[in-house]
Amino acid sequence: MTVQQSLTIKAAKKQLRSQVKARLKSVTQESLASQSQHILSRLANNPTFLNAKSVAVFMNMPDSEVKTLTIIDHCFKQNKKVYLPRCNTVPIKHRKPNYLSMLKIESYNDVLNLQPQGKYQLLEPISGEDAIETGDLDLILLPGVAFSSTLQRLGHGAGFYDEFLSVYKEKWSKLPSLIGLALQEQVVPENTIPVEDHDYGLDQIITSSRTFPSLQQI
Repeated sequence: MTVQQSLTIKAAKKQLRSQVKARLKSVTQESLASQSQHILSRLANNPTFLNAKSVAVFMNMPDSEVKTLTIIDHCFKQNKKVYLPRCNTVPIKHRKPNYLSMLKIESYNDVLNLQPQGKYQLLEPISGEDAIETGDLDLILLPGVAFSSTLQRLGHGAGFYDEFLSVYKEKWSKLPSLIGLALQEQVVPENTIPVEDHDYGLDQIITSSRTFPSLQQI
């Protein structure tokens, strides 16, 4: 990919982010709660989720993402190991300056006692077993700004998840299953999300009304 192509794709990504974020401003808390509950119901019966012994779950932003606390609670009730993301800002060797850790958390009560951290003021663990060091992840539930039925994901642009997945794959020669959780307002037509070489596609996307691809195809 040439420099010019890369710049063109970045500009297209920025424009799509702006469009979807504008759409998300109209989503009410009632709609967020309702969609999130339907997504939990679909996830709870999803074979990939059911078979996963260890799951990484994102902590949602307050008004533009699927709410995940009930999903985390469900994971603990199903006796799954739970990992939560931490956005690090202290550089270490072989990682980019701002990088993601997936840290194991022991109980739902520990989740409720977390304090807001970092740029986005999300609830983040500050310690715990790091999945990069153990290779112990069966499934990651990913956030995003936009998702397509062709299993593409557009993040916020910081590249936290793509870099984490690259490091994980290089170290363990495998990847966890990747499921995006999407509000209806975040779903865009197929093949409209610009893709760069470092972007990872998803295995599945779950919305309140359906799963992509359909479970019959998985």
